Amino acid sequence: MVQFNFAERTIKAKVVYYGPAQSGKTTNLEHIHRLTDPAGNNRLISLNTAQDRTLFFDLLPFSLGAISGYDFKVQLYTVPGQVQYNATRRVVLAGADAVVFVADSRRAVLKEKLPLVLQYNKQDLPDLLSSAELGKALNPWNRRAFPAVASQGEGVMETFVAVVQEMLAAIAVKYNLKEKGLDPAAVPETVAEAFASVLRRAGGSPAAAAGEGPAPTARIVIAASSEAPPAAPTAGPAEGGLVSEELLHRSIRSNVELAEALAGIVREMNLGLGAILSQVERLSDDAGEAGDRPMLIESLRSEANRLRRVVQGLASAEGAPAAATPGPAAPSGPPGDLDALVRSAVAQHRAPLDARGVSVQSRIPPGTALPRGGSEELQRTLGGLISALGDIVPARSQVALRCERKPVLLKGAQGEVKRDFLMLALAHDGALGPDDQQRIAAGSDPGPFGDAVRLVRDLGGFVRFAPLPGGGLETRVFLPAS
Repeated sequence: MVQFNFAERTIKAKVVYYGPAQSGKTTNLEHIHRLTDPAGNNRLISLNTAQDRTLFFDLLPFSLGAISGYDFKVQLYTVPGQVQYNATRRVVLAGADAVVFVADSRRAVLKEKLPLVLQYNKQDLPDLLSSAELGKALNPWNRRAFPAVASQGEGVMETFVAVVQEMLAAIAVKYNLKEKGLDPAAVPETVAEAFASVLRRAGGSPAAAAGEGPAPTARIVIAASSEAPPAAPTAGPAEGGLVSEELLHRSIRSNVELAEALAGIVREMNLGLGAILSQVERLSDDAGEAGDRPMLIESLRSEANRLRRVVQGLASAEGAPAAATPGPAAPSGPPGDLDALVRSAVAQHRAPLDARGVSVQSRIPPGTALPRGGSEELQRTLGGLISALGDIVPARSQVALRCERKPVLLKGAQGEVKRDFLMLALAHDGALGPDDQQRIAAGSDPGPFGDAVRLVRDLGGFVRFAPLPGGGLETRVFLPAS
């Protein structure tokens, strides 16, 4: 389901590539990735069987950039085509904002259903159904359809552009976004221009990419062992049962969080390496003043240490961010470390959290710089938020924290000004109604958060909310970045 934040002017939507086994769904995502992200700044996440077939899904985070002033992000998914993974497909398709149906054009595989946008793939193979035959069998409502050879990149971007145009136009109509600057009638042209900009930045074009041999895709594959039992049962009553669905839902959410964490690490590494290279260039510049060298060397050392902490956090002994543990003493960490500050705030409120069985998990990379403000004020603010959530969420539930640096457009007397904020997101079971969320966001009533909201504002920040799949809620605290 589409998520948008008007304060941050962001739109996040979900596109699912659906179709029978081996029709070319993953190949589509691989080509989109190679074409739009040749530097590998993002990763295609795949959960595969030992036979290198899609087991749960493929996930490709994709940013189209600015669309009528909105930062438009798309999560691209595929689903497994094999019959035994029906439950997996239902879970992945839940909340989709648009669907691309990838059909295998060969006569022998004509057993398919109607989607939103169609792709008639494998047009390079013999014994094909004609476009008219495929249209009659699959497309009685005359939806947009594209012939394709995904393995060579033909028809891939055309299909992707079309589904984004259809999806964003539908979102703009459904949520009446014309008043907020997104005119449905202008969406097709605006999306086409945005894609052209993405392709220019990537230094390629669909035609050029189609003419070259496929380059290796920057991807992370989680492969199941050939000795492991199947993730979804092939028979038996549990396949469609609540237990199976719940396990699948949790597994998919966990892998989405993994993909986001990996994307964040890649982004941090790229930013850090860019800063290091910039400082090295300045050091190498004979025209630079000798007095700048100590400052540049210290900047290099600081950035290298920050990247080392990011890598150390990725390769921790636990293999994943550890949950905050009980104890009277604050966990150790380097000065200015947001993860350490959060753990210290949790430790101060450990007793009431334990009394309700509420656990708090930090997914903040070690070494993350603090937002602007004194450490004591930040710790008091975070402690107040965590303590309030401990009372709000259901007993024996979990609160998970992550952070992300985000630019925000602020409106003032001098017009719109872009400022960098550090977003601290606390994911939890939904316990605040829409009215409470609106009052807290508007600043008219702090609600159950009490004094913590005032402390956030004193630091120059604000609070927003975003729904999560499965009925959860993400409380997002924005604090000015240092």
